[in-house]
Amino acid sequence: MLVGYISKKYITSTKGFEWFNDTYRPAVGKISIIALLTTLIVLFSLNGDVLINNPGLMLKVSTPLILGFIIVVGYNLLVTRLAGLAYREAIITVIIGSSSHFEIAIATAISLYGVGSQAALGTTMGLFWEVPILLGLVYLGKWLNNKNFWKT
Repeated sequence: MLVGYISKKYITSTKGFEWFNDTYRPAVGKISIIALLTTLIVLFSLNGDVLINNPGLMLKVSTPLILGFIIVVGYNLLVTRLAGLAYREAIITVIIGSSSHFEIAIATAISLYGVGSQAALGTTMGLFWEVPILLGLVYLGKWLNNKNFWKT
């Protein structure tokens, strides 16, 4: 966070705020999406043997993960509505509150038990479900906003 703050101050002081917003941010945004997809591909390829050889275990791990996401997302939606938040504040709160930070869990599991371990499989499955669920949450949030779920 500190490096981000310092680099933003440096870039805006040398190139200007407009260049930062119009040139730098879009370029970094594209790089970050590519980096995320590359990370996912590497994680799934490194866990490929465990994933293919343990389909029953994948189902066992996925069931509580999906149920947990449903509970957490539902709770966050309810809390943001009861708190009287407007759409812009509510949806980001729901997305952040529903994220499970599997990236940290994956790094920990791999460093403790190895890449091909069942612990790595469990955390990888969490990330496997987190990405589509949070992307779906974006569309659910837009739909709920159109239905006046949150304060206008």
